[in-house]
Order: sequence, then C-alpha cells, then structure tokens
Amino acid sequence: MPKSTANNRRMVWGLQLKHLLVGIGLCLAAGGCASQQMAEYVAKPGKFRFNSCKQLDQIGANTLNRERELAALMERARQGAGGELAVAIAYQQDYTLVLGDLHEIEQTAAERNCELKFRAAAAERAERERAERERVKR
Repeated sequence: MPKSTANNRRMVWGLQLKHLLVGIGLCLAAGGCASQQMAEYVAKPGKFRFNSCKQLDQIGANTLNRERELAALMERARQGAGGELAVAIAYQQDYTLVLGDLHEIEQTAAERNCELKFRAAAAERAERERAERERVKR
C-alpha cells in the first residue's frame, strides 16, 4: 500500500475520533446524555397502546429491572479510568431508551387509569436487599 494512502487513512481515523470525543464531551458537559427530557424524546409514542394493564405492569417490571441493571453497570464503569467515556459508548444509549420506555409505560397506564404495581414491588425488594446487605456487613 502506498505511504500516502496509509497516511490518509490515519488522518481520517484521527478526525473521526476527534469528532466522537468532542460529541461525548459536549454530551457530558450538558449534564449527561440520559436526562429525563432526552428519554421522553426517544420514547416511541404509542409503543404500548395495545397492551393490557396487566401486561403494562409486567413489561414495566422487566424494564425497571433492566434500568437498575444498566445503572449498576454504569456506576461500576465510572469507577475505572476513562469510565465516563466507557459509559457513554457502552451503556448510555440503552439506558436512555429504557428510561423512555418507562416513561411511555407510565404515560399509557395513566391514560387508561391502570394501577401499576411494579414500582411498589421493586421498592420493597430494594429495601429488603439493602437490609440484607446491612445485616451482612455487621
């Protein structure tokens, strides 16, 4: 391969990397990429309109579990070197989509006057897990 072609490729990759880093930096400087407002924008309106109240509750529970799993992974990644970059690349998009789905589930349930129990059940489970961790620490 001619030397000029290799240099051109290196320059293109360098520019793409700079653009990526600038975009991530702007996103992080703006207070994070997974704000609640952004989640509302990426939610698909009407995504859950054909689900029953019982189905909304089940989907909500699964989605909330996924949100907590992603939040834990993001917290763990932030502890390492380059953690914010890793979070932005690996988890941020999924986390924002999950927040959008939760918002859409709750909005659809409110429109139908559905009683969603997944938040209360998840809070009880989190409290039990916290109490168990405290017991183990002692």
